[in-house]
Amino acid sequence: MYRITIIGGAGDMAQVAAGAFVSLIPDCRLVLADYNREKAEKVAGNYDPSRAEAAFVDIYDPDVLREVIRGSDLVANCTGPYYRTGRPVVEACMHEKVDYIDLGDDEESALELLAMHEKAREAGITALICCGVAPGLVNVIARECAQQLDEVDSIDLAWVTGSTPPKEGKEKGGAAVFEHMVHACMGKCGTIRDGKRVEIPSFRIGHDLEFPQPLGTCRLFELGHAEVATMPRYFPGVKTVRTMGSLYPPYFNGVFRGIAGVVDRGKVEMKDAVTFLLALDRGENPRGLRLYMGVLGGVLAQLLRRELKARDFFSFLGEVAGKRSQRSIGAVLVAVEGVKDGRMLRIQASHADYQGGSEGNLDMDDWTGTPLAVFASMLLDGSIEEKGVMAPEACVDPAEFTRRMTVAMPITEEAIGLEIKELA
Repeated sequence: MYRITIIGGAGDMAQVAAGAFVSLIPDCRLVLADYNREKAEKVAGNYDPSRAEAAFVDIYDPDVLREVIRGSDLVANCTGPYYRTGRPVVEACMHEKVDYIDLGDDEESALELLAMHEKAREAGITALICCGVAPGLVNVIARECAQQLDEVDSIDLAWVTGSTPPKEGKEKGGAAVFEHMVHACMGKCGTIRDGKRVEIPSFRIGHDLEFPQPLGTCRLFELGHAEVATMPRYFPGVKTVRTMGSLYPPYFNGVFRGIAGVVDRGKVEMKDAVTFLLALDRGENPRGLRLYMGVLGGVLAQLLRRELKARDFFSFLGEVAGKRSQRSIGAVLVAVEGVKDGRMLRIQASHADYQGGSEGNLDMDDWTGTPLAVFASMLLDGSIEEKGVMAPEACVDPAEFTRRMTVAMPITEEAIGLEIKELA
């Protein structure tokens, strides 16, 4: 029986991943390791005692961390933000010679872990990083697109997400997600231009992209993401890699941008900003005049730059008054351009849908936690044999990944089907 230790096992995405692990890998036993052991025990109680147990872990205490993962077949790191949490868990896995997988999404962590490739290979482990939806699922789609071409010239990777409506029996959470988003809105970020990494203002340069309904045309912003670190490594000769993101409803972009500005100027600590955002997401009215001013300034700046339509601004005012009028939408888009038989082609895949709600739509936790389990199942059964630190586009077969995703959740090949266009 496979022993899978999930670090941060009481988290929302980890809980989705745990359910998918049990579904996809019948002969597995889960160790749900979390700093909040009480919550982990509650989650473990959802399973037969023979299938799951809880454990305390502090990832910044190497001895405790090593003891928890010792004897595991796989460690799934579901605790972020990864620019702080990736390295200590990978180091523990190398020490204990245990394979590793994570949901890493920031460039800093990806670069740091990729630099450990040789050490991981010498330790005889596979460390598969960036295994959520974006990065993760989109990386596999990019590989599928690239396989249709003789040469890859550019890669666009884009995602849209929003605040998920509450579900019965599910707590509002996501501190690491909020910190990651604030961090992504601060300072500068990396992107690939003319085959080289350059820095640009993060979450400022906008592009209008066309998604399927219910989203349609949406403005997204370039930001630092792990794909900027991984894609050039596995697609030699690629000249452009752009990672773009947006929140929906659109005024959330201004909310996070405004709060990031307050943190960036040193007026408020990151932890206080995250606490403030978590309270807002729960519908509370937290204290923090500077943060409220940052929110207002960020949304007004959107309006002045014409990034926000009047109806969206009025929706923001309704949000302030506690009346959310727009449902959250999640979406992904992957577009790869290159040469096939002397012709320039653009191969694109995109998907959009409402998030959560009474209709049973999937939310960000579903779309992020489920791919993690799919990647893990491929790692455990030997479908991925390479050793070292890698991202999915380096070693995951797109057809087999899609087949397993179809089993794990209601997603079909048509949902991420490829559209091929010849460029003039």
